[in-house]
Amino acid sequence: MRKSRPALLAAGAVAVLSGCSGMGLGQTDPADAALACPKVNIVRDLQEVTVFRPGGRDLTDLESRAALVDYTGNCEYTSNGVTVNVNVFLVAERGPALPGNTAKYQYFVALAQPDDTLVSKAYFDTDVTFVTGQPRAGTREELAPRIPLPKDANAKDWKIYLGFQLTPEQLDFNRTQMRK
Repeated sequence: MRKSRPALLAAGAVAVLSGCSGMGLGQTDPADAALACPKVNIVRDLQEVTVFRPGGRDLTDLESRAALVDYTGNCEYTSNGVTVNVNVFLVAERGPALPGNTAKYQYFVALAQPDDTLVSKAYFDTDVTFVTGQPRAGTREELAPRIPLPKDANAKDWKIYLGFQLTPEQLDFNRTQMRK
């Protein structure tokens, strides 16, 4: 299940959002820690996406760029598993080559067992609409992946991975930028 909530974010929003996070990691009550949330990770190489117009590779060809900047959430245990409620914050910047006011992105949510075996991977499309004259905008994506578990089993060692679904060229671009 997913919901998208558009939000206009000021330039300082990245700093504010990067202070947010938590999936039960700060719990101090031993009873709460017994049934902890799985670890959520934004995959470093897939945290950002840069979109150029076809055939372009310089600043004048930039349509937009976006980043998954943070997440918050909690989890709810039932007798047959756990639902992880995750809010993912995406911030986008408009480039000079963007046709119109809307940028489109695709991201994924992957679920892995404690031994890192991938169990599922779901893809989601989202749009970010820029207000005329504003170079940045953002959205909050509400996700609720479910982990089927036997009664009293703990999801604390499971993992949820978030990232943009990139083309090979976009992944190469990200890795080149990271080396600089």
